[in-house]
Amino acid sequence: MKTDEQPGLDPENLSLVLERLPVAVTVVDLDGRMVYFNHYASQVLDRKPEYLGKDIRLCHQKPESNTKIDRMIETFKSGNPTPYYYEADRYGRRIAVTVTPWIVGDSLKGCVQTVIVKD
Repeated sequence: MKTDEQPGLDPENLSLVLERLPVAVTVVDLDGRMVYFNHYASQVLDRKPEYLGKDIRLCHQKPESNTKIDRMIETFKSGNPTPYYYEADRYGRRIAVTVTPWIVGDSLKGCVQTVIVKD
């Protein structure tokens, strides 16, 4: 949150913050295309530069994962901004996942997934 007493972050510095967080961040548009992931996401999840612009559903091997992605996006499109929280075992690790709507102004652009490794 930015206030008059606190300086804001310009886009370059914000990018540096996102890249250094020990939290995996992935951004997906309304069509399910991956538009951004930070460095940590490439270390703890299956995130590669060639996935940018591709459908996130192609990264998931389980059909139920794709059903969950579709349900989350449709829920956000319906105007419900309630985040989704769940835990899963992936890549030999227990992870905590949060998926929130990505809103710019009054416009829904997609969703943001954050992942924290629990162990």
